Amino acid sequence: MLRQLLLALLIAAAAWLLYARTLTADFVWDARAKVLTSDFIHEPANLPDVLTGRVLTRDVLDNNRPANLLSLMVDAALWGKRPAGYHLTSITLHAANCAMLFLLLLRLLPAPGGISDGTWPAFIAALAFAAHPLNCEAVAEVSYREDLLVTASILVALFAGMAFLRRPGFWRNLALGAICTLALLFGVAAKENGVAGPVVLAAYWLLWRRDEPALPWALLLGGAFVAVGGFLTARFNLLPEHSIIFTSAPVRLDPSLFGTVLVQLRVWAMQFSQVIVPHNLCADYGPWSIRGYSVAVSAAAVALAAGAQLYGAARNRLVAFGSVIFWAGLLPVSNLVPIFRPIADRFLYLPLAGLGVLLAQGLCLAARLRTPLRAAVYGVAVLWLGAAAGMTFRREGVWHDSLALWEDTALRNPLSSAAADNLGWALLAADRPQEAAPPFRRAIELTGGTQADPMAGLALAADATGQPAAADAAFARAAALDPRYAHPADLLRALVIESDVAGKLELLARRNRKP
Repeated sequence: MLRQLLLALLIAAAAWLLYARTLTADFVWDARAKVLTSDFIHEPANLPDVLTGRVLTRDVLDNNRPANLLSLMVDAALWGKRPAGYHLTSITLHAANCAMLFLLLLRLLPAPGGISDGTWPAFIAALAFAAHPLNCEAVAEVSYREDLLVTASILVALFAGMAFLRRPGFWRNLALGAICTLALLFGVAAKENGVAGPVVLAAYWLLWRRDEPALPWALLLGGAFVAVGGFLTARFNLLPEHSIIFTSAPVRLDPSLFGTVLVQLRVWAMQFSQVIVPHNLCADYGPWSIRGYSVAVSAAAVALAAGAQLYGAARNRLVAFGSVIFWAGLLPVSNLVPIFRPIADRFLYLPLAGLGVLLAQGLCLAARLRTPLRAAVYGVAVLWLGAAAGMTFRREGVWHDSLALWEDTALRNPLSSAAADNLGWALLAADRPQEAAPPFRRAIELTGGTQADPMAGLALAADATGQPAAADAAFARAAALDPRYAHPADLLRALVIESDVAGKLELLARRNRKP
């Protein structure tokens, strides 16, 4: 037992050290709005609304994810607006998840001492989860830690479920059931894909514990599904009557459901390829990112992957369990119900834990091979680990600050209007207005001149470079597209812009107001 705990601590330390670079990183993307622009997480008076769920009715970023807000509020109380503390929390959460995954695998894999001893397969699988570059987005962008919280909650619930009924005692098992249910409730309150939690727990019961007395498990699973389902019902029904932050709803990838499924097959094929060989990782994917994935090839790839999982699941319960975690984590973020961002690396955080289970089982099977083949399999795994850790370390540099992030994103996805627009704003913030103008023009071109934000950015760039006439013309176009730009305080309340930008836009607005 001591050896296992030491190995778990070693995995946690490796994950922590791999991401220690992010301690020097700034806030980027959504974190800037949640931590720097909005005052919500910095006001203790908002804590009762978060704890009771009343925040679901408030017009606040992440109002539908109170557990994530709670974690940010704790950071805000400790660190104010200093990014290092928020990053410390995120990398510690990731390290804990890696250690818990290792300990979970040890409980499920063959016992130590046999030819299929699960210790080292579990160790390598947990390290692969720790080092995978796709996880960098969830760890390095502090407002995206919701995926870390979901995974942590499900792992805690599984440990409580494993101990459930193992020893007699009404109060002991009642406490374990309560911990399990509350952990799953916390997970879905962190992010909607926490709906996977009760499904994963049910899979554990079905695969390992279904021969036990049915009533206690029925009560536990029923309570978990009711708690999670109740929160989701409230989440989708207790919406703010009017929102100045969420002014549009997510739309399908295609006008028809069938077309959406076809596009989703291409998205899955791209994501599956990135799992095996992480490449072209991007903060803002889009049609450009899946241009090389045809529907036919993508459908074949997805069918092959799913078929292999089904074949393995029919013969091995650990394969079945890992496959359930993978698909239960992936489907809620797969656009079958429209979501604001169709593709993101962070969506794969929980599914990758499921793939870690599959990898550990595969390495256990490899242990039965003859020595040369076994050495080759483990050698490839170790080489992949080293390459993945190197890619993750480099990827952390991309998420270090806004300028690095949007330069990389514009390079990876040249059709991303968000990348071009945000790059322009990052260059303005770096006091490089002359360089900011081309990205703003690119964003205007990509959006067909229908969005006000790049117009306003172009106006500020022109004004900073001594072109008042061009600045006024661009600002007038921005205000015509979105009247809020004529009153920048409204944009600040809607978290569209930051306070320093609001002041600069207000000067342009005053200059352009009719006497």
